[in-house]
Amino acid sequence: MSKRGWAALVLWTGAACGGEPPALTLGEVAYTENELLGLSEARRAELATITAFALATARGETLVALAPLLERSMDEALLTHVAAELVLREGEVDDANLRAHYLNDPAVELTVRHVLFFSERWRPRAHRDEAERKAETALERLRGGDPFPDVAAELSEEPGAAGRQGLLTPGREGSWVSEFWNAALALEVDEISPVVETQYGYHVLHLEDRSTVPFEETRATIALEVAMLMGGLNEARLRASLDQAQEFSVSVPEAERASITRELEDRALRWSTALGFAESLTSPQVKDASLAALGSTAQGATIARNELAELQLLLEAWLDRNETLGRLRP
Repeated sequence: MSKRGWAALVLWTGAACGGEPPALTLGEVAYTENELLGLSEARRAELATITAFALATARGETLVALAPLLERSMDEALLTHVAAELVLREGEVDDANLRAHYLNDPAVELTVRHVLFFSERWRPRAHRDEAERKAETALERLRGGDPFPDVAAELSEEPGAAGRQGLLTPGREGSWVSEFWNAALALEVDEISPVVETQYGYHVLHLEDRSTVPFEETRATIALEVAMLMGGLNEARLRASLDQAQEFSVSVPEAERASITRELEDRALRWSTALGFAESLTSPQVKDASLAALGSTAQGATIARNELAELQLLLEAWLDRNETLGRLRP
């Protein structure tokens, strides 16, 4: 906790409800003493953490607020790759050995178009069923001969799908969620998948192209794989340092970076959903939703509150950095 702490945090001053002076103010959300009546200091700190996260969600800045957490995860991944390099060097395994191992099972890059109907798994069953029905209807049209780009442009709910006609940036393992990747990997070029469910909703996929990834572009992944097979990675991890990353010319592969980012995005979405927060919330709605989230006895809300409590310092620092933030809609 900073020198002020949540209980004394005042980032925007203004009249609270009924003209009563605010007892706790975070950003543009102010709580009166009457609204906090009966809450212990610990519960007020918990409300402050929840409200800070609600504000970050409402602003669409959850990843900004949690940036240090993301950076820490990236550093942890980088240290693991440094450790792998230590194992290989100590075992006198060179690139010729890595290349020979790679040729046994080379990585592939897939070019995919898809049609997506959003319906996250936390949606009501009726919402999920409707999205699945739309996907099945799209699949019928595609199997009937309608061009995939046309159907994707017309029906896909993914932002920008109309302009891209459902075409995704070529991906490698880790670029997409596992269900999507496995479905794409199972296709032959120019084949259309059945309806595929992921955490985002229901998809229909079309494999446009499949190519082998050059060894040089996937060396870091192969090095880690071989080091794990050799053993001693955990011990080497204790000796690894970030300074060695530059010395060894080691970096975290882009697909792995994307996977780490996506994992944090998914965690933030799970917290927001469980607590009833969304980007569309106004200032009063943030306040109401935060109070409701504090009192919720739902299992998901309880888990979210407990996990967010561990991020109190990050959320407080985010508000500290943004004392001049503009207000949300009144």
